[in-house]
Amino acid sequence: MCPDRIREEVSALVGSGRGAELVEANGQCYALIKGVEAPSPPWSKSGFDILIPVPAAYDAAELDGFYLELPYAYNGGEHSRIKGDVIEVASRKWRQVSWHYPEGKAWLRGRDNLETHVVHCRGFFLNRGAVNAP
Repeated sequence: MCPDRIREEVSALVGSGRGAELVEANGQCYALIKGVEAPSPPWSKSGFDILIPVPAAYDAAELDGFYLELPYAYNGGEHSRIKGDVIEVASRKWRQVSWHYPEGKAWLRGRDNLETHVVHCRGFFLNRGAVNAP
């Protein structure tokens, strides 16, 4: 079951024109964000869907990381941060991306929400540095 707060935030994103929906798989809630912009090249296309796991205690528990839709290519191959588990959700395959908040700038309840997390995730495609992961 997806928390009420994330339902409200997905509705707000949809209301602002962003493609978004909630999906559940194996007891886990995910926010599916459609068409997150990416520069092409080096990415194989100009937009990707991402899947954000939502903790059951959201928004008392923070959002962190995301999964990228498969297939993808980066500079004609793989990206060093896209090496996590592959899951199947909504009849599609997704791979976990190692992309977390930098130390000292963690996700903060009351300041951050799904929309700010999507902006953070978009930074991955723009090659913005995260200092806490290889």
